[in-house]
Amino acid sequence: MNRKNPRRTLFVLLALLGGALSPGLVLAAAPPAAAERDAGLDILLTQKARDILERVRLVDGQARTRRVEVSADIAKGVVTVALDRAFLPADYGPSFEDQRSEISFGLLHWAEQAAPFSRVIFLYDGKEIEHYFPEIKAADDAAREAGEALRRIRGTPGSGMAFVAAGHGYFYSYKDNRWVTSRDEWNGVSEGLLTPSYAEELKAVIEQRSQMPVVRPRVQTMGTTHPPSGEEWWTIAARYAIAEQYPGETKIWNTYAGSALWDREEREDINSRPLLANHHRAEVAIHLHSNGEPSGSARGTRVIVQPGRPMDAALAQSVLCSMKELIHSLPEHGAFTVAPAPHALDKGENREAHMPSIIVETAFHTNPDDAKALLDPVFRSAAMKGVEKGYRLWATGKACEPLALQALPDVEIPLHSSREVMVNFAGNPQYPLTVEVSVADCDRLGVCTPWEGRFDVPGEPVKYKTSCTSSKPGVVRWSVLIRDADGVTAPPVEFNQACVRV
Repeated sequence: MNRKNPRRTLFVLLALLGGALSPGLVLAAAPPAAAERDAGLDILLTQKARDILERVRLVDGQARTRRVEVSADIAKGVVTVALDRAFLPADYGPSFEDQRSEISFGLLHWAEQAAPFSRVIFLYDGKEIEHYFPEIKAADDAAREAGEALRRIRGTPGSGMAFVAAGHGYFYSYKDNRWVTSRDEWNGVSEGLLTPSYAEELKAVIEQRSQMPVVRPRVQTMGTTHPPSGEEWWTIAARYAIAEQYPGETKIWNTYAGSALWDREEREDINSRPLLANHHRAEVAIHLHSNGEPSGSARGTRVIVQPGRPMDAALAQSVLCSMKELIHSLPEHGAFTVAPAPHALDKGENREAHMPSIIVETAFHTNPDDAKALLDPVFRSAAMKGVEKGYRLWATGKACEPLALQALPDVEIPLHSSREVMVNFAGNPQYPLTVEVSVADCDRLGVCTPWEGRFDVPGEPVKYKTSCTSSKPGVVRWSVLIRDADGVTAPPVEFNQACVRV
């Protein structure tokens, strides 16, 4: 879309609706001058929101409603969904957070075809959810204050520890009176059973490359049985493993003591992860999930941060950049969608954290192609290396930038002589590096010999020696390529070497 003239998308977006609008749909009043709006986009998103709300699973206390109006501020990258109070839940819990995520990502799938967006705001009779559930804002404020106090006391670094949590797992439902998972299985992916392998991968690469210990809340050992459920321990939600390891720390894992809510142990599971990270005073908290959106259309990697936390947003931006670099290094995943910026959504895992905290939604299990990627161990390895690299760059104050070779000047070398060629590059490659010098063009067949070298030590000059051993002058055009240990490759650069008589 031409952002200087966004209304040019009106007829395209209306065409996506089949040229028809639902009865009673009206355009919003003219927005303030500061907002950049597209009437066609607002119409499209309002219709899509109605479609989503007709099929979304309601949570306790909600009534299904068609009173919805969506507006998109293109300049700010914010989508606002205006609903009525009938869509408020009885209380604020994980099922409601999941529902808001489904609606958000369903709308973002369409909005982002027109322009980048980073946030969806929900209004209920004109007020945000914190107006109706002030305890949510109070918890957010308290966590921010505690985090700031810790940073003032300890400075940087803190414990030197990372916290890596695999999302979900079996919990006991008092509605069904049985052990259930938080997510349905889609396309062969059960989120709570998939994320432990991602967490184990990330734990290993953080320990190896960032050289810091990692705490994981869920049990990692396979083959042992959790007696109350009869399931293997590694499939069980973090709350129960934390209770086993820290029986006296009930403020971590038993935060809904005395509650009669049917999902109280699921809520405790959500809370227990950041609270355990706080207990260990971890440097960073990384929560691993796969994403869901009922239409099956949405795709790609997203990283979620708590609104209004700039440190977390900077970390998430670095992680997204590095994940894109590593995932796209795989030929079979070279076009995989990775969001260009973090998405701000209020989530318990981030809200309660005293340290920078992000939720990595690696891919959509509801999309068949994304699900296939999620089940691919090669994709998993690249994605988690990207998460670690993004964290490491952020923690050391380095910017994520593409691996790229600088231009190599043409050279002249006297016959029977040699000289060194410096290979300079930008980026943050993983060592060892491989430099490949291949023949792009040679004026005499068989005279020009390719070369390959390995460089193990970061910071040392990357250079190689090229020579003219022939007795006759000539010209060769070399193509130089650099590849790091993770398979990230810089686009090749070519230069001419002329062998000359002196």
